Amino acid sequence: MKAERRRLFNDRPACFAALAVTLGVVTVEGIYPANPLFRLIPLLIAAAVAAVLLALPKTRKRGYIAVFFLIGVVAMSAACDIYDSRLPEGGTGVFTARVDSEINAEDGRLSFYIAEVYGEDGVKLNGEGRVYIEGDTAPAYGAGDTVVIRGELLPTEHSSFDGYFASAALNGQTFRIYADSVGKLADGDLPLASRILYETKRMFYLNTDSDTAAIATALVFGDRQGLDEQLYDCIRDSGLAHVLAVSGLHVTALATVVMWLLRKCKVNAKISFVVVGVLTFVYVGLCAFTPSALRSFVMALVLNFSTAFGTKRDMMSSLAVAVVLITIFSPFSVLHVGFELSVFAVLGMFLLASPLKRLMMKGVDKICPSRFAEGSAAFASSPVPALRSGDYDRDSALARGSVKVYDHVTEKYMTVRDRPLRRALTGVADAVSVSVSANLTAAPLIAYFFGSVQTLFIISNLIILPYMMFIYAFLMVITPFALITGLYGLAGIFEPLLLPFTAVARAVGGVSFASVEAPLMLVGVIAAELIAVIVSPFIFLPRRKKAIAVIVVLAVALCLSVPFSLL
Repeated sequence: MKAERRRLFNDRPACFAALAVTLGVVTVEGIYPANPLFRLIPLLIAAAVAAVLLALPKTRKRGYIAVFFLIGVVAMSAACDIYDSRLPEGGTGVFTARVDSEINAEDGRLSFYIAEVYGEDGVKLNGEGRVYIEGDTAPAYGAGDTVVIRGELLPTEHSSFDGYFASAALNGQTFRIYADSVGKLADGDLPLASRILYETKRMFYLNTDSDTAAIATALVFGDRQGLDEQLYDCIRDSGLAHVLAVSGLHVTALATVVMWLLRKCKVNAKISFVVVGVLTFVYVGLCAFTPSALRSFVMALVLNFSTAFGTKRDMMSSLAVAVVLITIFSPFSVLHVGFELSVFAVLGMFLLASPLKRLMMKGVDKICPSRFAEGSAAFASSPVPALRSGDYDRDSALARGSVKVYDHVTEKYMTVRDRPLRRALTGVADAVSVSVSANLTAAPLIAYFFGSVQTLFIISNLIILPYMMFIYAFLMVITPFALITGLYGLAGIFEPLLLPFTAVARAVGGVSFASVEAPLMLVGVIAAELIAVIVSPFIFLPRRKKAIAVIVVLAVALCLSVPFSLL
């Protein structure tokens, strides 16, 4: 009888689809500078492979991988062609446009975004742009006004694997104008979404100091434009920059609060799913549909769907679905640094948080054993029979730190909790394992893009992150209330409330070794992420074989790094 072959990993089609569609996008981006006809090569190869795999019964169920690669190639090819067709011609001229943002003054130069842009011939230009003009005095025009601009227009041309280009393309910015003069033509008003952002910023800046206003704006909308450069350096070096980028932390917090309120109001689960989905979509829209916010929205939507309709929740597959959808409908997101960091940070949590927590809990067990681990001996004098006899789900109680049991005396269910010290230590283990796992997979990318890594992120996140989640929730309640009622002065309460955040960021980020130089090549990034996958519980290999696999990956990476360093 033939022995059954042991599986290396569980079959998760969404994960392989995400890898395939991403590879398709990256392939097209790699050959973009060449003749567009070269894109037919991966297109035809993928189509042929998909046809063969789907035609053969034994490989039919793997045919979707080639299909998704094909979809990635088509999606990115279409995105490149559409973007190139929308690029305006460069040159000097006169343009009329609507000012679509506040006026920023920095280093003796004013800058602002424009929309509804028309050339001298009256033809509307595709996309939006940014205007730069020398000077630091307050101009006569403002947000929403129609202006006439004289200067040089430079199109933002597609540059392969350029994160700055990807950011501009995703924001719809196809050009920039270096102006000689800007004059006001007429008063105007902003569109609703831009007006909400503008009024929120105005409320914060009128009622708090500039640092508080910039941090509050970044917390709510992810807009860090007004943030002092020195303060942001401290925030980044302390490992807290993710707090100011709208991502899973923010979208999940918002969705959780809304879902909790709807449950308290006994709203049907399916209706709650729709309400939460609509509200989070509107919020992500106000945040300009940044890739990290979109990833969080799609992922939260998939998980909430599972809860509402009683289907199985799979965190890894929900992340993969988010990647697939965003990559297909917004291929340039794959090149966006924020999206990449967001995806890999969440991936790290799924891969490594559980084993890291189990490792830390061994120490917690020695310091403060669980009452539930001791069994009925810990509850010998309890009046509740279930506790005395140990008649409860001990594994669940150990994992949760609490258990619900029926009290025959009061004839009610009661919640029995573990020791306070153990609950506190478990909370620390949770926070540290999540923070470390997210940073382990994000750090290689940070080193690759920015040439440095943060060393004290555990300290800063452990101290301030729970507090900032409270501040964020408070902001999301007070901000719309103040905007609707006109009580802008309420924003002033955030000035003292955000002092702990700036104090921790300055204290930790100011340490000389908080950020250390650690440049890393792409080969190193790939090797680091592969190792994270190999050592995770998702790969079913004995420890010895995992160690061998890690050594092989390191050896191959080392061999490849030499020729790559010479390129």
